[in-house]
Parts: sequence; structure tokens; C-alpha cells
Amino acid sequence: MTLKEGGAADSIYVNGKIITVDAKDSVVEALAIKGDKIVAVGSDVDIRELAGTSTEVVDLAGKTVLPGINDSHAHAAMYGSSRPPLTLDLGFPMVKSIADIKEAVRERAAAVKPGEWIRGNGWDYGYLAEYLTDRSRGITRWDLDEVAPHNPVFLVDFSQHRLVANSRALEVAGITRDSTIEPGSEIVKDPDTGEPTGMLVELPAQGLLMRAVPPFNREEKRAAIISVLQTMNARGITSLTDPALGPGGAAMQGGMLGPESIGVYNDLRNEGSLSVRINVLYLFGNYGALSLEDLEESLPTVGERSVLGDEWLKAGGVKLFADGIPQTKTAWMHEEYPDGGNGSLVVPGATEQERHDHLAGMIVFAHRHGFQCGIHAVGDRAIRSCVDGFLKAQEQDSQRLRHYLIHSDMITESDIDRIAANGIGVSAQSILKWVFSDDIDTVLGIERSERQFPLRSLLDAGVHLSLSSDAPVTAPDWLRGVEAAVLRKSKASGTVRGPRQRITVQEAIRAYTMGSAWLDHMEERKGSLERGKLADFCVLDQDILFVPAEDIHAITNVATVVGGKVVYDAGLRR
Repeated sequence: MTLKEGGAADSIYVNGKIITVDAKDSVVEALAIKGDKIVAVGSDVDIRELAGTSTEVVDLAGKTVLPGINDSHAHAAMYGSSRPPLTLDLGFPMVKSIADIKEAVRERAAAVKPGEWIRGNGWDYGYLAEYLTDRSRGITRWDLDEVAPHNPVFLVDFSQHRLVANSRALEVAGITRDSTIEPGSEIVKDPDTGEPTGMLVELPAQGLLMRAVPPFNREEKRAAIISVLQTMNARGITSLTDPALGPGGAAMQGGMLGPESIGVYNDLRNEGSLSVRINVLYLFGNYGALSLEDLEESLPTVGERSVLGDEWLKAGGVKLFADGIPQTKTAWMHEEYPDGGNGSLVVPGATEQERHDHLAGMIVFAHRHGFQCGIHAVGDRAIRSCVDGFLKAQEQDSQRLRHYLIHSDMITESDIDRIAANGIGVSAQSILKWVFSDDIDTVLGIERSERQFPLRSLLDAGVHLSLSSDAPVTAPDWLRGVEAAVLRKSKASGTVRGPRQRITVQEAIRAYTMGSAWLDHMEERKGSLERGKLADFCVLDQDILFVPAEDIHAITNVATVVGGKVVYDAGLRR
């Protein structure tokens, strides 16, 4: 075997198990790289023939190689700012009770100046002792007032769909008992006094507070983003979609969702130091609350193309929100929640039909202007509205822009058939079934919990399925995501829900690689290890196809290569 032109390979990786994720799911021993591309895959003998005197030869020593992981839904910029040192880590097992949260805030208040904002992220009612004992015991502004009376405080939960703020923060933001918000979002108020409890649910309500929070400066944003890219590389992630950056996020999360974060990505790209390929979905609107009017005003300012940029940094899609999440009863469901209510769409409109039509109007407008739509949709009724909008857009303009549903927890079989037949994608998060399966048992009931994230049905119908982390909702731990897709076992109790919706390890890997590449319009360039494709891959210390499924999360990524360059090495070449 010889290269037809250009001389010897720059590097070859031999003596390994290379899972190519090509059309035949081929497994080979070695691959060769020249520049940023793969020039050959095959046997050790064949690939060694491509080496010259200056070729780097890397002995994989039996390790397993996968295509670079493409996390199709990771709020990377937000994830960077939601961790120390910028933000208190309030996730489990760091905190296990409301008392733990209060102590963490007390310590931070003692370390900062009066009037300085205190941020926290990651608390989860499913792991707070007081709430598990008494589900009427939520965390409130008054809890936080006890420990930080002189500092504005806000603490975002793990889902990013609700936050609790203290009295000082509410005062600065001007949120009072008379404040109101549109349906689908909520300023939670004490039923007896009418006073805000400090809990703000969904983006419109959160935006009332966030606009008063001072933004991070550019250097803080840069440091946060670089930290996240290093974390991604250490996990074997070579591409991601940051799904909500733009004018609508300028006041959200200290400005981390604003246009300046796109600027930081662009700076890194121009410096040649971007180590993860970034795809952006634009976020428009007022503090993340989007309407058709927002799109009509904003989309023309960013162009008329479906993809803007290159294989390192590109944009061209729009992030929309259809509904919320089950835990806050804001996911729009056909069947009522066990304790009443159906949730709602979170777009403008006085009635359900008006909101349905408004959502469809946004999809049609974006489609007509050549923009892919990625839509947060969790409840079965919200998903149906999205699919109605997608089909209406395609009826009026036949271009296929690969619109897709984000999350799609409660999708029905009939809508699965519709999206499969019309080339609509799904970016799901199998890891979330591991994180809060027991919580879904309670808030939706066992029957619906069994049907959540129906990955088997999606694949069997031929849907373009991608898997992702939704960081910072979860850590970008794709190995845990593969394990969760295969086992569907709860983190807290070990209970299995929906065993018929399990998929295989190979299918889960494909969803994290080729499935995500399809959403990016990049399946001809990445997602598998084949000649002519980008040399993006990760190296694992164990064979993911043969370790027991319950041990997949314990596999370690030992090296990551992006564009032929090693961006992470935990000992592979030593």
C-alpha cells in the first residue's frame, strides 16, 4: 500500500482495535494520517508501508480507538461559568441537603465583599434530604437570607430551568409580589402572603433576575471556555454544538450565552488554539424568551445561509424553546400530571392554539431564511407542535435543513413515524435517564417513565438519532451516556425503566459520532474513521464493545486527536 501523492504519512497508529463506525461497522488494526486527514485505515502490515523516515509511529498496544465524540447538545460556555471558581458547585454529592447549600453560601458570603453577587449551580431536589423527607419543603429566599443578608444570591438548579434567589437579589432586580410573567414560566409566590418565594421557573422569569446580574468580563469568559475545551478533550470529545449563544443570551448566566462567547471561540480559532470543533445555534429574543417578532428582527442581521463558517467554527441554526421540563410541570403533556396540570408551550399566545400557531410561525420563518431549527421539546404535546411546524415549513419550502428535536423525552410512536418519514433529527440525552429516572417515576408516573427517551423505537423507525450531555445539566460524560442507553438504570436506586428501549453499545457509539455529524451537516467530513475524513479520534484503555455494560463508565480516555494533532495525552506516547 502506498500513498498516491504527497509522500509518506505524517503519523500512523498501529497495533490497536479501531472501531471505524463506517457503514459496515468495520474494525481494523491501524490508521494513517497526513495533515489533518485520515489517508488510510487497515491492517498493521498495510499501514506500516505508508511510513517514511520522519513518520511518527504510535503503538496503541491493543487500545481501542473511536471516532472523536461529537456532543450535539452541550452548553459549553455556560458549563465553564457554572463551575468554580466563578460559581459555587452545589451538585450531588457536593451537597446533600438544603443545610449543605446554606453552609456553602455562608462560607462564600464570608469571603466576598458586601453587595457582591454570589452564584451557585447544580442543586437537585432529588438529592436534598429535607425535600425527600417532606416534598413541600423547597429552598426559598428566606433560607438564603439567613446566611447572606448583605449579598445578592442566586442558585441555579441542575436542570437550568429553575433558580432560587434571596431577597437582596430580588430587590436589585425589582421583582415583587406585583411582578407577572407569561404562561409557561413562573414567579413562584407564597400561597398565603403572595410574596415571591425566590423561586423563578423557566427563562422568561429567570430573565427578570438575570438582567440585573453583572456580566463576566471577556477574560473570565475566555478562561471559562478554555477550561471547558480542555475538559472535553480529556474525555475524548472533539466536536460539540453550543446550542444557545447570541443576543438573546447577553444577560443570561453572566453574559456567557451572549455574542461575546462566540467572539472568544473565534479568537481561539484565529489563534490556532481551538481544540474542539464548535457548532453554534443562535439564541435571540429578550433574555432568552423568543417570539416570532424577535426572529423577524434578528435573523436578517446574521445572513441568509444554512451554514456560516468552517469545519472549526460554524453557525447557521437557531435554538428555540417549545416547553419546559416535567420536574417543574412545564413540559407540555397530553395527559395531566398526577397532581394536575398539563404544562404549556413557552411562546407568546393567550390560548393553546395561539401558542401552537406562534411556534409554527417561528419555525416557518427560520426555515424560509435557511436556518436549521433545534428545538427544546420534552412533553409529548410540545413535540407534536414542533413536528407540525416542521412539516408546515417543508410544505411551503421543500429545502431539507435537518431541523431537530432537542431532548424529545416523551415522543409518541406516531410522531416518531412522522419525523422518520420527513428527515427530522433527534438530539437525546440517555444520561438523563440515569440521572433522574426515579424523579420521573414520581412526577409523571411509572408508565410514562418507562416510555421516556424511546431510543430503540427511534432507531428502529430510522430516525437520525444523536446522543449528547446537555452540560451543565450533566457532566459531558459520554461513556456514562453509552452505559445509560444500554442499561436504562437509575443512578439513585438502580431501578430499570423501559428495558425494551435499550440500544446496543455500537448503536450508542454511532449516535455520539455519525448521528451528531449528520446534525452538523458534516457526515462526509467527520463521524467515522475513513479515508479522506478529518483525523479526529479518541483512544480508550479498554475495549468498549466487550467490557460488561455496567463497567462502561469506568473506561478511561487516554488520548484525543483533533485534525491529526494530539490535544490530550495521558500516557499513550510515553
